[in-house]
Amino acid sequence: MASVSVSHLIIFIASLVVAAGVAGTLTTGVERVSNAVEDGSLDVSQQVRTDIDIVSDPSSPSINTTTENLTVHVRNTGSQGIFIQPDSIDMVLNGEFVPNSGFTVTDANGAQTTARTGDVMAIEIDSEYVSSGDNRLYITINSDEEVYEFDNS
Repeated sequence: MASVSVSHLIIFIASLVVAAGVAGTLTTGVERVSNAVEDGSLDVSQQVRTDIDIVSDPSSPSINTTTENLTVHVRNTGSQGIFIQPDSIDMVLNGEFVPNSGFTVTDANGAQTTARTGDVMAIEIDSEYVSSGDNRLYITINSDEEVYEFDNS
């Protein structure tokens, strides 16, 4: 009779060890998923707070007659400020990536370093990237993408 109690005790202890191992594994898995969701929500909230609009006139692009550089005006319509620097902006013009050295960004209204809500940035793109005829410019800031199509005739 004592041998039955001992074997039941051993099985009970073994089941507790297995249950503890499963609980620990599940806890670790849930914690990892929770951290991933939290990190993803921070990225999404930043993307949602960033919004831009291109306010340049596509029927009359602003081309400097001396340098033939193109100036595009972009308004920050989001609730988050945007640093006025080339590192903050990704651009593709006519299917060609424009590197940070291919354009300059300035505050169209003054000498600020951050474009707050409602502020306009002037992005001047070097003439080597602008072709004559139809052009298509993709501007991306924090995953918010805008398209500017213009005719440079």
